[in-house]
Amino acid sequence: MTFAFIERHREEFCVRRMCKMLKVSSSGYYAWLAHEPSQREQENANLVIDIREAYENSRQTYGSPRIQAELQAQGKQVNRKRIVRLMRLHGIQAKRKQGYKRTT
Repeated sequence: MTFAFIERHREEFCVRRMCKMLKVSSSGYYAWLAHEPSQREQENANLVIDIREAYENSRQTYGSPRIQAELQAQGKQVNRKRIVRLMRLHGIQAKRKQGYKRTT
């Protein structure tokens, strides 16, 4: 998280100074730049694609329980807490339908 912040602001500020202010080593930052994504990170990236697809197919109305059911119907076993975490991280939120209000 800290290294991503440094990456976003490296054009504005000196990397060394940001590392010092955030109390991380600059060598750690450069090692982070060169790292390969882990298997879990790759799985999460693929899962986010599947979540977005199910979310868009539902006209943005499905929350985590329905998305989990949709993924299970496709044969993918995923914990709902993981889906909730990824949805929150990527700003995916179900839209509520407006309720019917009788006026007369």
